Amino acid sequence: MNTKELGDLGEKLACEYLVSKGYKILGKNWENNFGEIDIIAKKRGWFSEKAIHFVEVKTSFAGNKTFFPEQRFDYKKQNKYKELSDAWLAEKKIPENTPYQIDVIAIIGADEAPKISFFENVVQDN
Repeated sequence: MNTKELGDLGEKLACEYLVSKGYKILGKNWENNFGEIDIIAKKRGWFSEKAIHFVEVKTSFAGNKTFFPEQRFDYKKQNKYKELSDAWLAEKKIPENTPYQIDVIAIIGADEAPKISFFENVVQDN
């Protein structure tokens, strides 16, 4: 399995995970000239004020024990995700006061029995 296939599988697993936790997938692989957002989702529920979730998916093979996939979502990538999130909201004409957050789903061992970790609201100043 190459890295593209691993990434695609990770995103599929992340979507399945989010849906199982009560999220509705609003979009996948949204991109502009500056980058890409892996998954855009919203928690299903009674209240329309629920936050929009912009989700970065980081996937790795099970064999790597020296680092965790979520460690690859560094400060530079976080800033880029903030800009991409704002661009998505503007493109969709969603009001500026709509709450949103940036999350990370880390998947280890997507080619075996995957271990999925969900880190919510990892970027605090959005």
